[in-house]
This record gives sequence, structure tokens and C-alpha cells, in this order.
Amino acid sequence: MRLVVAYEGTMYCGWQLQAAEPTVQGVLEAAFRQLEPGPRRVLGASRTDQGVHALGQVAWARTERALDPERYRDALNHFLPDDVRVRSCDLAGGEAFHPLKGVLEKTYVYRVDRGAVPDPRLRRIALHRPGPLDLAAMREGLGHLLGRHDFAALGGAGSPRRTTVRTVTEAALREVEGGIELRLSADGFLYHMVRHAVGLLLEVGQGRRGPEEVPRVLAEGPPAQGLPLAPAHGLCLLGVAYGPPFPLDSRHVG
Repeated sequence: MRLVVAYEGTMYCGWQLQAAEPTVQGVLEAAFRQLEPGPRRVLGASRTDQGVHALGQVAWARTERALDPERYRDALNHFLPDDVRVRSCDLAGGEAFHPLKGVLEKTYVYRVDRGAVPDPRLRRIALHRPGPLDLAAMREGLGHLLGRHDFAALGGAGSPRRTTVRTVTEAALREVEGGIELRLSADGFLYHMVRHAVGLLLEVGQGRRGPEEVPRVLAEGPPAQGLPLAPAHGLCLLGVAYGPPFPLDSRHVG
């Protein structure tokens, strides 16, 4: 069964299962155990960090009950906590589908609340950063992230990767009610890559760095010196796009 999952990550120690801490993978597996005999492993497309949210996480689990996908979705949601919801289920690909394979693009958004007084509605999903920001400079800095680069300087000491080269296909800033959203799409992301990019761009917006420093930081390679890591709670996995033979774009699930 292929799932599209949304969650508020505040109360979870990330996606990945941990022995003594609550995780999104853990509560999903617990919900499956209410519907299927024996242990059930739920695999995810992205190992989001503690406090990071998602609207379009893609997951997969082996199932045995012959339930209509919509009924399965509703049954899982019955057993899930309110801060985790299965948005859709389908049978595409059966056991041939794997959430880490066939990925064309992932998209993350980072929200910044710019109000003089923080909006209490956004306290769990946006970074409060009052004061002026040079949005034109930030957009110029974002432009330097587009294309194929070695992003090792923005990566953290997380899971090892065969290569730190990624292709960024979208790097945009838009103004939203009370603040801004930074949106990055790529064929893959390094551990902490988006949060380091946001931290760097906020320094550009505050005038602490010029936008021309973004390519210089990338060229430095690891470890980038003095690079701030934006807090996790402003970050959300918007979704994942897959190509054939099991196409899906979870960024556009209703």
C-alpha cells in the first residue's frame, strides 16, 4: 500500500523509528498493527528531522487485508493521533514500489513569521524573525542555488551519501500573510541542506552577507564556517514527485 502522509512534527523525534522516543514512522506502524496481523514496517521517502513537518510524505507498507484504499485510509486515520493523517492510499506498484526509488523531485518550504509580535497560530510551523529583510538580495542569493552543484558545504554530519552533488530545480521566495516562504525543489537533499540554506539566506536578508557570498560558501566545501542552521519547526516537506512506472506527485494530492 502506498500512502501520502501529512503530519505536524512538533511532538515527534523525526520520521525514523527510535526505540524509546515517539516518531512518525512509529505511530504509523502502530496503526497498521491494529489492522494487520504481526509487525508491519512502514518505509518513508524522507527522514524528516525532529520538529519538521510534512504535507506530502510518501510511504509504503505491505498489506494483506483486501480493503478498498479509501477505506484503508480511513481505518488508519481512526487509529492515528490527530497530528498525523494519511491523506491518500493506493495500490500502485504493489511490492515493486519503493518510496526511495524513482524520485524525480522533492520540495521543501520554510516559513518565516515577520510580524513584530509572533502570530500564535504559527508558533509551531514558522520561525519568528521580526525586523527588516532585503527580499531582493535574498532572491538574488537563491538564484545562486539553482542548477547542479556540490552542496557539501550545506550538508550536515548525517547519513553518508555516495555524492553530495544535487540539482536544484526551483529556488523561490514568496510573500505570504505576515511573512515569507522559501521554497526549494531538487532531485534530492543532503541532511540539513535546506535548513543551512535558509540560515544563509536570512543572513543575506539581514545584510550580514552579500548575495554573492552564496556561491563562495558552496565553493568552500565542508565544513562551511559559521553557517547558521535555521530551526527545524519552520520546515515542511511539501511533497515528492515520482516518474514511471509508478508516477505520483504528492505535492498535488487533494
